[in-house]
Amino acid sequence: MRVLNIDLDFFLNDIAYFVHDKKRLNSNEYRPWSETELRFFLEHNCGLSKAVHGKIIVHHHEAFPFWRSLIEKNQLNYPFELVHIDGHADLGLGDDAWVYIVTELLNKEPSERWYPKKEKLRFGNYLSFAIACRWISDFTFVTHHKWEGRDLMSVHFEDFDPRKGFLQMKKYRKEDIGFNLPEKTPLNYEPKIPFQCIDYRDFTSDGDFDYIVLSQSPGYTPKESDKLISIFKEYIIEI
Repeated sequence: MRVLNIDLDFFLNDIAYFVHDKKRLNSNEYRPWSETELRFFLEHNCGLSKAVHGKIIVHHHEAFPFWRSLIEKNQLNYPFELVHIDGHADLGLGDDAWVYIVTELLNKEPSERWYPKKEKLRFGNYLSFAIACRWISDFTFVTHHKWEGRDLMSVHFEDFDPRKGFLQMKKYRKEDIGFNLPEKTPLNYEPKIPFQCIDYRDFTSDGDFDYIVLSQSPGYTPKESDKLISIFKEYIIEI
């Protein structure tokens, strides 16, 4: 199965980092796409010729319990292919949840990882939790034209190197955590997951998605971006 995972902050002229999540961006600095540009991208690049079942959420980490609910209802088979269209990788850079993942969560059986500590799951790291749960079989990150590749969480990649094209989580002892972590031998390796970054101008799809998630991400978008949500609703059958 395939899931299209979209953040509204992608459809801006620039990418915001380290923002106040309760305050909207300045519309003079961050300008949303036009309706024409959005429709062309959804239909030409994403291949959406018809509406797909999905959900519109406020904060992007709400995708995690949505997918979990679908999986528990046997409505989403896993592992699934993920197409992530976002200004950010959402793999955990900027917080310490990765330590919890590699030293605690990965100590559990995969099926027991589905309910991580709530305070650890955030909009900037939820995809690392989905990977830890082994929900994702293939990860395609469709990038913004201003994206510079600085938010890929190297600890979650094969040999700490995103250029190798594989995500691979590793389990460690707590005492191993430090600046020399790449020199430590992991207790265990998780399965490899193919990973690719592709500029949105080079991305095309046949539109064969089983579910769509759209996140408003108010801390990373100006209020003017909200007008695009009504357009997305033509392509999403909300469930």
